[in-house]
Amino acid sequence: MLNKNVLLWSLMISLLGITLGGNVLIWPMEGSHWLNIKIIIDELIKKEHNVTVLVASGALFITPTSNPSLIFEIYKVPFGKERIEGIIKNFVLTWMENRPSPSTIWRFYQEIAKVIKDFHMLSREICDGVLKNQKLMDKLKKSKFEVLISDPVFPCGDIVALKLGIPFMYSLRFSPASTVEKHCGKVPFPPSYVPAILSELTDQMSFTDRVRNFMSYHLQDYMFDTLWKSWDSYYSEALGIHWLNIKVILEELVQRNHNVTVLASSTTAFINSNPDSPVNFEVIPVSYTNSHIDSFIEHMIMLWIDHRPTLLTLWTFYKELGKLLDTFFQINVQICDGILNNPKLMARLQKGGFDVLVVDPTTICGDLVALKLGIPFVYTLRFSPASTVERHCGKIPAFPLSYVPVAMVGLTDRMTFLQRVKNVMFFILSNFWIQQLDTQVWNQFYSETLGRPTTLCEIMGKAEIWLIRTYWDFEFPRPYLPNFEFVGGLHCKPAKPLPKVGLLQWRTYNKQFAEIHPIPGHPKTKAFVTHGGTNGINEAIYHGIPMMGIPSFVDQPDNIAHMKAKAPGVILNFHTMFSTDLFLSVLLSLCFSFRYKENAMTLSRIHHDQPIKPLDQAVFWIEFVMRHKGAKHLRPASHDLTWFQYHSFGCDWVPVGLCGNCCICHHPMLPVLLPEVCKKREE
Repeated sequence: MLNKNVLLWSLMISLLGITLGGNVLIWPMEGSHWLNIKIIIDELIKKEHNVTVLVASGALFITPTSNPSLIFEIYKVPFGKERIEGIIKNFVLTWMENRPSPSTIWRFYQEIAKVIKDFHMLSREICDGVLKNQKLMDKLKKSKFEVLISDPVFPCGDIVALKLGIPFMYSLRFSPASTVEKHCGKVPFPPSYVPAILSELTDQMSFTDRVRNFMSYHLQDYMFDTLWKSWDSYYSEALGIHWLNIKVILEELVQRNHNVTVLASSTTAFINSNPDSPVNFEVIPVSYTNSHIDSFIEHMIMLWIDHRPTLLTLWTFYKELGKLLDTFFQINVQICDGILNNPKLMARLQKGGFDVLVVDPTTICGDLVALKLGIPFVYTLRFSPASTVERHCGKIPAFPLSYVPVAMVGLTDRMTFLQRVKNVMFFILSNFWIQQLDTQVWNQFYSETLGRPTTLCEIMGKAEIWLIRTYWDFEFPRPYLPNFEFVGGLHCKPAKPLPKVGLLQWRTYNKQFAEIHPIPGHPKTKAFVTHGGTNGINEAIYHGIPMMGIPSFVDQPDNIAHMKAKAPGVILNFHTMFSTDLFLSVLLSLCFSFRYKENAMTLSRIHHDQPIKPLDQAVFWIEFVMRHKGAKHLRPASHDLTWFQYHSFGCDWVPVGLCGNCCICHHPMLPVLLPEVCKKREE
């Protein structure tokens, strides 16, 4: 009898584990896609899970129903059902009139591109309806969902999951030529026997069929990249790396009972004001739109992809960079004018009684606002190209180019002769182009604003503290000044428990850091496949996880080069990685090699062995500046020297001149002295 009771109790426990209810979030798609995912929802409810469906107010087929375990969270969008109906109708008609075949495939994509453009505009409005609705996002965070199920036909379900810090999974039939599955899911599709979707071929192909299949794959890859690349900039904006870093500091300041006010432009993708937030928001009116920001970010990404800087392409790269900086200047000037030429806003800020201004120098003019308000300011940044801002404005001693690699070149502190040549060339050209293309226009703007001759670097040099978002577990040793403090990894936290997790995490270059720190820290995580962003690498170091880096642009090649040199990771070239076998073999060696894990843990121990945690250190120095009205005792005198005084021009000629004068003055006595000297030597 006892044995029977034990067996019955064990059975009840096992059944309880299977039916334990969780919270599931659904990011659905219209039409037949909704019918398929609705079946999954019904089954989840049967297993006593609570399901919430995110529904646009203009949804066509998704109709809310009454069920205590099923919640429909309706968010507002600026369109009605007729717009979705129109896009579906145009899609069907375009397909029927231009059915894809080997002879019509190009024409088909030309026509379908028009429909997809309208679909993307609608999709962005859906994304904005959720991501820019702070009340809804806060409500979703409080609901503590465990997983998000997304239909990837509507983008942004993945961003919502990342913002909520939960895992997500996809439900789909296929994408054209399986481009999403190949490029995002990394599924191998050998064209020799796997027919491309929409090609109407089978796995038994003749030579002609294989040629047709090969062309279909590449043509659809090209069309996918052309039609969908605009989403890269949207994802980059929505995940806003610079804002996420400074947001962590703001939250900590609020917890320490400080009053925080954020100056945010009226057009922004990720800095969302919330009436219930403990942080105050002052909106800066600007005339540019999100499309201008999208265009700028897309231009920046394509600059690195199309003109990745090498010794042969460096000049072209910087010429294109000049056009990018000009666009950035036009956007940034509007932000500056929106504050400095706004008397009402400046008057409110004057009355605010602020003690310090924390600035990300990527957006220029924060230092001017601090000067106008008569308060000290603190910078928080990762680095500038070739560290030009840190050297010219922060007055860091000139880096010895023999062992200090220029930022964004992808070199280490162990260089061959040719690498040193490359380092010197990048250093000279970076200095020249940044001075010619960027600082000159800002020098004029700053002089006009302050009503006196000045320069961008003179004003930036007044920063009391520079908080550098990296640390010596990541960086190579180099000279710095005492008002430069390293706070890399300030966003990292201990891992939270997850319901289930796989072997590795993949983070693509357009879905950068978000609040997903539980996954790298999970004990089952064996490797971290990363695009090489600073935040992701800091997370991997924090948790001691080996890394595989596939860098794309800006600081990513540089960051991954650092990790390869310190040996917790390996590099794969994004432009030449054609073999799936190569990816898998490198990944397996990373997962099961003791050497990589030990090196990762060594860096992790170095990171954790600090007297003050990075976030606490960042907040300490901000509060230090507030208490002492600055940190002038840490500011070197080099800021007050002219360029020829700083380099001691003329000083080296003084001893030469003195020696020359002595020789000239004693010239008449030389015939007398020389024989006496010679005589003494003979004796």
